[in-house]
Amino acid sequence: MSLLAIEGLHARYNAGEVLHGLDITVEEGEIVALLGANGAGKTTTLRAISGLLSHVSGKIDFAGETMLGKGPGAIVRAGIAHVPEGRRVFPGLTVRENILLGASNRPTLKRAAREQEMEAMLEHFPDLRRMQNALGWTLSGGQQQMLALARGLMATPKLLLLDEPSLGLAPLIVQQVFRIIAEIRKRGTTVLLVEQNAHMALSVADRGYVLETGRILVSGKPDALWNDPKVRAAYLGGVEA
Repeated sequence: MSLLAIEGLHARYNAGEVLHGLDITVEEGEIVALLGANGAGKTTTLRAISGLLSHVSGKIDFAGETMLGKGPGAIVRAGIAHVPEGRRVFPGLTVRENILLGASNRPTLKRAAREQEMEAMLEHFPDLRRMQNALGWTLSGGQQQMLALARGLMATPKLLLLDEPSLGLAPLIVQQVFRIIAEIRKRGTTVLLVEQNAHMALSVADRGYVLETGRILVSGKPDALWNDPKVRAAYLGGVEA
């Protein structure tokens, strides 16, 4: 049984249908990349999984339990955390306060355990330790992305949904973020990754799906995707591996 199993997923906004029957699986312990041009439906897929869309049909099963029709809070409590595009850091809260918000789905968590997990986050993201009392708006883009990742991990998810983690970041920071994503998987968290930087995404992914206008164009191992001339030229930017 796959950790995440999506079958026949349709999703629409008021302007019309965006997803047209997607079939996607994510196995426990994998990093799976969702790739494609702008408007292909990648972010909509993550929003559908997270319960953030009203008009969704099909099957979304997580750890053998249906997620379709459940609210975002219930989905987080089931073990899915979503780090959205744009990071969504709360600018008027400190780094520590932003991270602690990630544990809001765990109301019975004891204070000592919460502080221990906070310490683990600061150990995992050392750039945040020296900024832990700074307000969110004072952080650089890279630091905000690390903060968003730390906040997501404080929910102790089985599956982490990452939407465009490299967006707007300098190349050296992008490499650092992807090293962290690989480390997150090594520590036991499965990752479903939406990313425009196909080269970086496939460098850490076990498998990938390429979307085109709300449908799966092709899927497979990273090498197979890189070696598909049509996919390379049209959807992966023609970047050399």
